[in-house]
Amino acid sequence: MRTGMVLAVAAFVAAGLLGASTGPISPSGATTAMASAVFEGTPAAARIPGGLGWYSSNWAGYAVGGGPYRSASGQWTVPSVSARGAVGFSAQWVGIDGFSNRSLIQAGTEADFYAGSAHFSAWWEILPAPAVRIRGLSVRAGDVITVTIARVSTGRWRITVKDARSGSYSTTRPYAGPGTSAEWIEEAPIVAGRATALAVHGTLVFDNARVDGSNPALVADDAGAMIRHGVQSNTPSAPDADGNGFALAQQAVPPVPPAT
Repeated sequence: MRTGMVLAVAAFVAAGLLGASTGPISPSGATTAMASAVFEGTPAAARIPGGLGWYSSNWAGYAVGGGPYRSASGQWTVPSVSARGAVGFSAQWVGIDGFSNRSLIQAGTEADFYAGSAHFSAWWEILPAPAVRIRGLSVRAGDVITVTIARVSTGRWRITVKDARSGSYSTTRPYAGPGTSAEWIEEAPIVAGRATALAVHGTLVFDNARVDGSNPALVADDAGAMIRHGVQSNTPSAPDADGNGFALAQQAVPPVPPAT
């Protein structure tokens, strides 16, 4: 990362994040009403020379340091999830903090497959409180989602989730985190206290990323991949030509960057 938001590789390996028993190391205890999923705070990310900027057991995407930040936003299309693999869970979100500290304010969508069918929802969360499902906002595969997290006054932040098809939701809440990082992430959540398989879906594209109202000018060193059971299983592309978007695919090699 640009600002040293990394742990030693030795600590990363010692935590088991590259081994067969991978799993988040600091679950928040938060659950969604849909699938009892925990959205993790700190991903225990670490730099490995010659690779991407960081690696995690349950996060993949982009994170920038250099805060404090006052806002972050981004957009994506809710992916269809497949029965292949039988059961899987995924969360796509925008957040402030969480990379190098245990604070986190975030909001996004969940796309899961269990009990023989796909399930989708929108949610927000401020650690250490439980995640809150946005019941008044219906979410389907193919919906275009825009999330904005923004400070409106000292200690007060507004969370806005907009579904281009079904409407929008906004809430203003107290939050006292330092704002040291901003993230655009897909996560494999904790369900019933266990690390889960990532729901099977096609390439996911994040776009129109903003931080403090400006283009974050993403670079490859801001990118991180997910490693599950010793295998790199979810990998971001290089940034698009605008520096405000990227693709994310469930494979070991980076996908082609999206068009601007």
